[in-house]
Amino acid sequence: MPVQSEWRTFTGTNGDIRAYFAAIEPVTEPRPTVIVIQEMWGVDAHIRDVVERFAAAGYVVIAPDLFAENGVRPEALSEEKVKDAKQFLHSIPHQAWFNPEIRDEEISKLPTERQEILRATLTKLLGVLDPSKSESFVNLLTATADYARNNYSNTKGMPVTSVGFCLGGALSAALAVNDPEHAGSVVYYGRPPKEHIDKIQCPILGFYGGNDPNITNLIPAFEEEMKKLGKSFEAIVYPNAPHAFFNDTNPTYNARYARDSFAKTLTFLNQIKS
Repeated sequence: MPVQSEWRTFTGTNGDIRAYFAAIEPVTEPRPTVIVIQEMWGVDAHIRDVVERFAAAGYVVIAPDLFAENGVRPEALSEEKVKDAKQFLHSIPHQAWFNPEIRDEEISKLPTERQEILRATLTKLLGVLDPSKSESFVNLLTATADYARNNYSNTKGMPVTSVGFCLGGALSAALAVNDPEHAGSVVYYGRPPKEHIDKIQCPILGFYGGNDPNITNLIPAFEEEMKKLGKSFEAIVYPNAPHAFFNDTNPTYNARYARDSFAKTLTFLNQIKS
């Protein structure tokens, strides 16, 4: 049977949660859950495709929309506007992304009617990377995991794991810290947690790029702390790989490393007992 996918809204501990669901139907008995956690671009076409890849491997997959507030996405973060913002950001040097003066200088070169819309979207979009947002994102993810384990008939009683990319990679690790029942976390080029590492109860697998020092240079200290605490962590660093090497809609995509990391991810998930 083909993968069936849909947007659904369910009730979490702190309100409604909008998420993209996928599974091979029919689901006649509960299956393990993979929570796929978005990059800064949202649950876009790429993330939905990733969701469906894991569903095709036999999982029930849920990708919560981190942009949605009580189940509703703000207009400034509509998929069309985020896609436009992404195209703009990839047209300017990466160092300009987080430099308001240079970024605004580039925006001012665009048609007037586009400038205001783009500024509003970029303010919201770049704002999701603010560390102050992390707690609300983690709360949403733990509520999703609780829903999958305890309330959703297709997954009830089965293990919940997570796979996250960039922003979502950091959140995948944070979910391991904050959810004592979490069964496993996969981190694609996300920052490791700095605190409460002793609370991690599940194995973590991480993929990183050799040409992504802002992230990769943080890994040895985390690896050492995990080892000292007797926790399971494997870090795979691909030589010469940039950040976001898995995203096939980005200029940073590397097919070889994406293929290898996906195979290793499936092996990791398959080793978790159902």
